[in-house]
Amino acid sequence: MIQAWLWKLGLGRGRVHVFYDEAYRLPLSGIESSVGIEPRGTDFTTWYLLEAGVVRAADVRHPVPVSYAQLARVHDARYLESLSDPATLARIYATDPSEVPVDALLDSVRLVCGGTLGAARLALARQGPVVNMAGGFHHARPDKGGGFCTVNDIAVAVADLRASGFDGSVAVLDLDAHPPDGTAACLAGQPKAWIGSVSGSDWGVLPPGVDETRVPDGCDDVTYVQKVKDLLARMPPSDITFVIAGGDVLSGDRFGRVGITLQGARKRDVAIAGALRGRASVWLPGGGYHPESWKLFAGTVLVLAGLGHQRITARYDPLSARFQRIAHLLDPEKADTAGKTPEWEPFSLEDLEGPLRLGPEVQPRVLGHYTAQGIEYALFRYGMLSYVERLGYSRLRVQVASTGGTGDRIMVLGHAGGREHLLSDSVLEKKVLQGETFLFANWLSLRHPRARFSDKRPQLPGQQVPGLGLSRETTELLLTMAQRLGLAGVAFRPMWYHLAVVARGRFHFATPERQGRFEALMRDLSSLSLVEATRAVAEGRVRLDGQPYPWEPDDMVCRLSPLPLDAEAVAEERERCHFTVEPAGEPAPASG
Repeated sequence: MIQAWLWKLGLGRGRVHVFYDEAYRLPLSGIESSVGIEPRGTDFTTWYLLEAGVVRAADVRHPVPVSYAQLARVHDARYLESLSDPATLARIYATDPSEVPVDALLDSVRLVCGGTLGAARLALARQGPVVNMAGGFHHARPDKGGGFCTVNDIAVAVADLRASGFDGSVAVLDLDAHPPDGTAACLAGQPKAWIGSVSGSDWGVLPPGVDETRVPDGCDDVTYVQKVKDLLARMPPSDITFVIAGGDVLSGDRFGRVGITLQGARKRDVAIAGALRGRASVWLPGGGYHPESWKLFAGTVLVLAGLGHQRITARYDPLSARFQRIAHLLDPEKADTAGKTPEWEPFSLEDLEGPLRLGPEVQPRVLGHYTAQGIEYALFRYGMLSYVERLGYSRLRVQVASTGGTGDRIMVLGHAGGREHLLSDSVLEKKVLQGETFLFANWLSLRHPRARFSDKRPQLPGQQVPGLGLSRETTELLLTMAQRLGLAGVAFRPMWYHLAVVARGRFHFATPERQGRFEALMRDLSSLSLVEATRAVAEGRVRLDGQPYPWEPDDMVCRLSPLPLDAEAVAEERERCHFTVEPAGEPAPASG
């Protein structure tokens, strides 16, 4: 009551309870590249909220997975049984069955459902908003999943509340970009359940009683927010409301066509939070297939915390911030930022190896610093080993060796299917580029040998097996290593076009002229998918100003202290170069 009173007076900020677990991240290594889903979105939102102090560590609840008995209150027995088949899950997540670790994936799904149920129970107890950092699987029907939704967490939570004696009214406010077809099917015929939706797609006829509003493609903020307010005016009073604060309504979303801005989404959430103030509500992110979808749901929680005015810095990178924070804890020299001598100092495995006679005379050190055990510990602390284990590999170990000339080699190996597999292979050295010393990756391969290539995840030039989906984490780890070694940054030489495209968010070519040609190439190949474009370059079907263009594998760099390239020189080269593509099957003309 006191909290509600403070809200009415506009005083202070609210305490927001959230449900979250690292295992919310789906163990699907190819979903980022093949589908466009940011698999780290839930992590990004949570990390930001914790770092910004919006959510306290004590307010993060870890969910309990729902049981099959709880799922069976909503979903058919035959359908639940089919979930043990990788093909069923592969269809739902638009991936290949070879990529689906059934047990780990279903563990994630059941955990998220448990988060929604836990949030519902807590919301009723507190008579206020509670957040589940994943969930809103509104396309899952009693007998079928689809659209990245395996089971319907809202319907499962409602059914469990009913079984526990809850007899109140339920509202579902679905503001995902797609209509609530699955939730409508699951709750059909329930007299005390109401569903309202503002979406931007037509998925067919919904059951009677669903209050559905469809907005036009590319809807502006003012129109969209007004449609939401109109829906709120029609929404009947409810004892608990489930809000899907859809992240796929942003302009440029890969699958959503609504098209509003982050500011428009924030205004939407302010209106909903005001309408539900002092009442039990569960907030879920739903879909989101845009690089900034995580910011939208972070903004939702900011609104619930009474901080709706707070903006998220445009350049803020939650993954980089997370790695920097962990590196700070691991590095004894940075343990005390005030410069005082702490009563205790954190130590790494390297600090133990001297007294234990496991030092350089016995164990090789990568770049003169990192042992195999130290690297394995770092991979554990940064969460990369646990993710690889969820992909189906066990008994993970790190092996290091000197190549005798091209750098130091790091291999990560793991067991699956009765044999040991090479999962990561890299060769690193210190190299001087333009007067600065970089951590240079002569070779880097992330490998998922249990997966296979398919139409949904085609083989790219240079690939022997599909990747692990950890390229961004690996980049951050290398940058952390470079920082600890006092180097200028990280550099590598992309041997294929797609590697440069993937890296361009953090890396640029070392010279403005080469960067300009690369930007011109991306511009002129923009009508092709990345797979089509990189194959065209690799097959010699690309021309530069009419002449065959061989890919230029030049150095790309990421400096810890960025130095901008000569923008004028980049633009001049970009405008000078014009690329064309020959159709597949037609050999490129001979040069000369």
